[in-house]
Amino acid sequence: MRRFVPVVALLVALAGAGGAWHLVSKPTASVRPAVAPAAAAPPQPASPAAGKRPAPASLDVPARYRGQIIRKRVRHFPDKLLALTFDDGPDPQITPLVLKALAQHDAHATFFVLGKCARRWPALVKQEAAAGHAVASHSYSHPSRTSPAEARNELDRTSALIEQALGLRPQLFRPPYGITNGNLCQTALRRGYTAVLWTISTADSNPIGPEVIAHNAIHTPNPGDIVLMHDGAGHMASARALPQILRELSATGFRFVTMPELLQAWQRWQAGQQTPAHAQP
Repeated sequence: MRRFVPVVALLVALAGAGGAWHLVSKPTASVRPAVAPAAAAPPQPASPAAGKRPAPASLDVPARYRGQIIRKRVRHFPDKLLALTFDDGPDPQITPLVLKALAQHDAHATFFVLGKCARRWPALVKQEAAAGHAVASHSYSHPSRTSPAEARNELDRTSALIEQALGLRPQLFRPPYGITNGNLCQTALRRGYTAVLWTISTADSNPIGPEVIAHNAIHTPNPGDIVLMHDGAGHMASARALPQILRELSATGFRFVTMPELLQAWQRWQAGQQTPAHAQP
């Protein structure tokens, strides 16, 4: 019986070694959890080396633009940045398609949401912000005219819904129909909102196909332009046009940023232009 002890010991040792080899050589992918534990830190944005553009560091609007109307792009702005803006959403059919296309092209955008839609689909508003996009106000019910009291109500209700979803109040406002001289826009300006119009319209408010919408965006932009699109109900053609817009303009060197990012870039460039030549390093 004694002569079998070394053999048994040898077998036990080999079994232990085999288990150890299995632990250190097992592929990493098979032990990585599919979903991070609830207590784990939130995932960090993908690094540029991974081919993903990180979320904007700040969505604050520079002070110089608060209480102002943005009607046109800065002349001679050199950086190939575009601000895609989407009005009238969110919509459960259209907005997810828009978000998917933006994510596939590492693009950021600005969503001017209607309060009545944000009330119905707050999860979509949260998804917009979680993906690094800017969320802004487009009024509650999209009126063309309001009394002063109605204007305050339109702004207050929408702001409260956005704050409830995101934890912060919107700083940007797009007046319905681009009307800036009515009570709604003027009240927003007095409250410090930046009223954002657009410099390029895709004309997607009209019953046109995705090819025409894409053409209107692709063949007209200049660096620093603000592009008007829609992700509200009935705008499936806009969602279908977006991948082509993103693909073709990205190929020419354009990057897609939020409105706060674009305003920050404008401010940096204008500050550099105003610096005397002798003061530059």
